[in-house]
Amino acid sequence: MEIVTYPEEVLRREADPIDDINQEIRDLADKMTEVMFREEGVGLAAPQVGVGKRLIVVNLEDDFHILINPEIVERSEEEEVREEGCLSVPGPEAPVSRSTKVVVKGMDLEGNEMELTREGMAARVFQHEVDHVNGKLFIDHLSEAERSLTLREYRKKDEENE
Repeated sequence: MEIVTYPEEVLRREADPIDDINQEIRDLADKMTEVMFREEGVGLAAPQVGVGKRLIVVNLEDDFHILINPEIVERSEEEEVREEGCLSVPGPEAPVSRSTKVVVKGMDLEGNEMELTREGMAARVFQHEVDHVNGKLFIDHLSEAERSLTLREYRKKDEENE
């Protein structure tokens, strides 16, 4: 399983909800977790591996979660700007403003409802991954000029790697 990169169409599509947590979904979660660790990421969404399903994995130190049908149900008004990058837009980072605290709802692999409140870096990662299942990338949070510069840097690195 490989990470798909910008401008792959699956990254721009809203992912489909998961209605049945079957073995295929459990296997997908396992493979996504392997890919996230292999690529040294802190989160990964199913669209990033070419699967249009609402599934994310997040790993921050002692905070590991697999969430099905994740959604952010509450955000703090307070925001913080920090450099952010993405495995699907490898290379460049750019300053992105995100809420400092979020409440995320979803289900675990057993179908149990979960509600997680996270702050700081964890809040940022959950927002980033939920964006992916909604068809958004971190570059969508940038001004037109910043997005243009970031994509230019990405394309330059991509060409160098070919």
